[in-house]
Amino acid sequence: MALTKTQIAEKSIEILNRDGIDGLTMRLLAKELNIKAASLYWHFADKRALFTEISELLCLALPLPEDGASPIEFLRAVFASFRTVLLSTKDSVIVFENSLPFTPKRMDIIRVAARAFTSLGVKQENLMTVSNMFNNHVLSFVADEQRFKSFSKEQTDSFAAGLLPEDIIVFTAPNDYDCRFMYGLQLLFRGL
Repeated sequence: MALTKTQIAEKSIEILNRDGIDGLTMRLLAKELNIKAASLYWHFADKRALFTEISELLCLALPLPEDGASPIEFLRAVFASFRTVLLSTKDSVIVFENSLPFTPKRMDIIRVAARAFTSLGVKQENLMTVSNMFNNHVLSFVADEQRFKSFSKEQTDSFAAGLLPEDIIVFTAPNDYDCRFMYGLQLLFRGL
C-alpha cells in the first residue's frame, strides 16, 4: 500500500516530538517509514513542502469556535486554540515559520480571522499587518514558552542568580503562561 502525505506528516510529528527539528531529516523519516529517501521526494519536493503538510495536519486539529461569539471572543478562542495546537508538537513554531499558509485548513483559519478583524473595523489594506501581528504573537509566545519550559530548575536558578537588580523585574514574570498569553492578546486588541 502506498503511503499518503498525511501518513508521512504523522510520522514526521512523531519524530519532531522525539528528536526535535534537527532530528527530522528526510533520511531518518524514510528509514522510519521503511522506504527509500528518494520515495519521499515523490510526495514532497523539499523539506519546506513537508513542513507545509505538517502545518496543515496540525491546523486540522484546531477547532474553530461557533459563530455567535463577539469578534474579540471569537479571535481569542482561535488564537488560544492555535497556541494549544502549537504546544502539542515540539518545534512546531519552526515548522510554521518555514511553510506556506496556503493549504485548505490554514486558509479557512485565515479567512475567518480576517472576517472577525474586519467586523472590528480593520480596513482591508491593514488586514495583513494586523493578522501578522496576532500570528506573530502566538508564534513567538509559544517559541518562548517551549524554550523556557525546556530548562531545568537548576538552569533557571543559575540564570536568575546572575541577574543584576535592575534586570530582575524583566525576568520575574509569573509562570502562568495562560495569563501571560491572554495579556499579550489583550494588548493587541486594545491597539485596534
